[in-house]
Amino acid sequence: MLRMSYAVALALVGAGACDLSAQDFGYQSRELVAALDKTKYKKKEKANVSIELYVDIQNQAVVRDPVEYGGEYESEESGCRLSVQVERDGTVTGSGFDAIDGETDRGRNFVLKDATIHGALLAGIKLYENGEQRKFEAVFVNRTVAWGRNRNEITSRDTTFGVGYIEMVGGMEARVFLERR
Repeated sequence: MLRMSYAVALALVGAGACDLSAQDFGYQSRELVAALDKTKYKKKEKANVSIELYVDIQNQAVVRDPVEYGGEYESEESGCRLSVQVERDGTVTGSGFDAIDGETDRGRNFVLKDATIHGALLAGIKLYENGEQRKFEAVFVNRTVAWGRNRNEITSRDTTFGVGYIEMVGGMEARVFLERR
């Protein structure tokens, strides 16, 4: 009887740990998605001319069968690229190119090491050609960009699927979004 109680207690503790790690991945995804969102409003007035610009970027995590995340992702503006392969057994591999300060001729290649996908979160380590390693967390999202004069006068709205992450560039955080090709 006592052994059965220990077994039940261990099973409950193990189940709680699984729930906790699943919650951690969900929390990490939500935090990263929120960090990728951005709203910007500028208004300039000079003489009788007024110019307004409003940009609202919202991201929503997309949870799919991990195999469906496999593919090529790229940012034309930054020059960054990421290629992700996901096998049916859950094995995740990838490689990419990080542009430095937006200059594609000064970038460097990397491979993803120890990569995993949990929900919409891609995590692993970027291993660069020079041996440098960096922790990598990205989230698969639908990114909606709304443009207009102000919040009440939106002139265009565009939604694209891709992967987003925060990258340190020159000591500052930069939001990176790579669109699926």
